[in-house]
Amino acid sequence: MINRLKLSASAAALGLLVAGAVSSAQAADVNAGGCSISGAAGVGYMFDWQKDAFEAFGESIDGDVDWDTPFGEAGGLVTCGGFNVQADFAYYDHSTEIDAPAMGPFGGGGDKDAANSHVGGALFWRDPSFAALGVSASWINQDLVGKDADALRVGVFGEFFLENVTLGASVYYFNGEKIDMMSGNLQHDGFELAAYARYYATPDLSLMVRGDGLISKVDFSGVPNDADIDGWAISGEAEYLAWDKGLSVFGGLRYAERTLDMDSMGPFASLDVDDTQVYAGLKFYFGQDGSLMDRQRTGLIDNTSTFKEKLPNILTSAIAGYADAVGSNP
Repeated sequence: MINRLKLSASAAALGLLVAGAVSSAQAADVNAGGCSISGAAGVGYMFDWQKDAFEAFGESIDGDVDWDTPFGEAGGLVTCGGFNVQADFAYYDHSTEIDAPAMGPFGGGGDKDAANSHVGGALFWRDPSFAALGVSASWINQDLVGKDADALRVGVFGEFFLENVTLGASVYYFNGEKIDMMSGNLQHDGFELAAYARYYATPDLSLMVRGDGLISKVDFSGVPNDADIDGWAISGEAEYLAWDKGLSVFGGLRYAERTLDMDSMGPFASLDVDDTQVYAGLKFYFGQDGSLMDRQRTGLIDNTSTFKEKLPNILTSAIAGYADAVGSNP
């Protein structure tokens, strides 16, 4: 855990240093040809209180798991008139520790990791006085029961700007997680939907509420029917521009529910995972001037996934929840 924190802190410091260097060079070089470069780098910490309730082996099993998550997000944006090209990166280092005996194929106690990351980008048109519309994509990597699982996520998004309110929505399709697990090959694909409203109480203080939905399936080779993974989440977030050079502070709360219906997959029938997350952090905007509202309406778009990045992987959560239940009731 200490090594991961050191790695995350080092990456965060490097990101903020690069951001500052780019910001300093921006005035001399960036605006040539009518184009500009901007971006942001942010770091934070998240706590997750997770409850797992599932039917397994003919009985009900409940587990409580606490996750700790240092995270970082960064990206750069090239803007030429109304046309924008974005590159971005995010990393969520979910980890927990379970006190439980060994359980054969389901593992045992000790550290459980569910780190998620992505490298992505976006192409979009935007008029900061009116609206934005575009496409984005990312290549997501997840630590799934100690194995790497990759997925491609592609979607469309749009925003509409009112005087002191921003309205947004997105639809994404993802496909991936082709790994060997428990003598079977696993594939996960489906859709993520989101809608949000951001209210500016002042030009430097934003308050956001967001809702997310998940409709997806998991396919195991050798199993005749798919398993469904569906879910929803609601989030609230506040951000304040604390320093006019571009430094803001942010914090939020998220509640999410996910259900894995496994009727066709042997001893496990269904799993319900509920997450309550609180998080806070710092963000540095570079290559821009003005209020927080100005920076958010001319800067990066959010290209992260709530279900595949900000929440621990549901299958790893199931392993951790089962381990906790066994450890609490030997």
